[in-house]
Amino acid sequence: MSDSDNGARADRQFVASLERGLRVISAYRPDDRALSNQDLADRTGLPRPTVSRFTHTLRSLNYLAYHADTGRYSLTPRVMELSRAAFVANAIRDIARPAMESLAELGPFSVALGVPSGLSIRYLELARRPEAIVLNLDTGALVPMLQTAIGRAYLACLPAPERQELLARLETADPEMFAAQKTGVEAEIAAYGERGYAGSFGGWWPELSAVATVIRVVDDGDPLLLSVSGLSSVLTPARIEEEYAAALLNSAQVIQSRMQRAFQR
Repeated sequence: MSDSDNGARADRQFVASLERGLRVISAYRPDDRALSNQDLADRTGLPRPTVSRFTHTLRSLNYLAYHADTGRYSLTPRVMELSRAAFVANAIRDIARPAMESLAELGPFSVALGVPSGLSIRYLELARRPEAIVLNLDTGALVPMLQTAIGRAYLACLPAPERQELLARLETADPEMFAAQKTGVEAEIAAYGERGYAGSFGGWWPELSAVATVIRVVDDGDPLLLSVSGLSSVLTPARIEEEYAAALLNSAQVIQSRMQRAFQR
């Protein structure tokens, strides 16, 4: 019997099932890409049927992604909401950073990698030149969903039923903001299907323009989101279409390909 099981008996407030679920997530080590139920059972000391129930639940909550070709599970970006250790476990920083830095060198703008977090988007990583600081944001910052390109890209990539459910929640949370942004959001969702990215031109701050796209590591779980943002005098619609959109999409593809190869190891 583990110390935590002994603690569960001594502490009536202790939720043993939560402890076991967290034990499954904590079983991942920095060099792991994906683990099977048996791997997790061996590491946690839990029975395999118990592990199977926890991995099913964690997958349903988008904390684990299932790889059908190997029968294994990997941590998803959502786990980063719980711990920066998942950053290392998925090697997201090491994989994404070089492509983000190369993209940032193309102009005086910021490049952000994000993940959905409730009704917002959380920045996981940022790359920018010193002169590109438009907003005083850093890793871990939360940005709104409706007003930003990175939030609109996420909305656009969702299946229609999930998108409508999320939009309804956003409207309930802030009806005035939803009404103000509704036309722009709908236009960018429609445009995303044609061009592969969503934009925001003054939707959040009057002087700020941005475009964003989606990175799919696996079909299961939340996507990563990649954005470029800067002053509207630099990121004009014409320059985005002529120069920066292609660079954004290419960088996203590079990151996606590298991550998919990493997960297949």
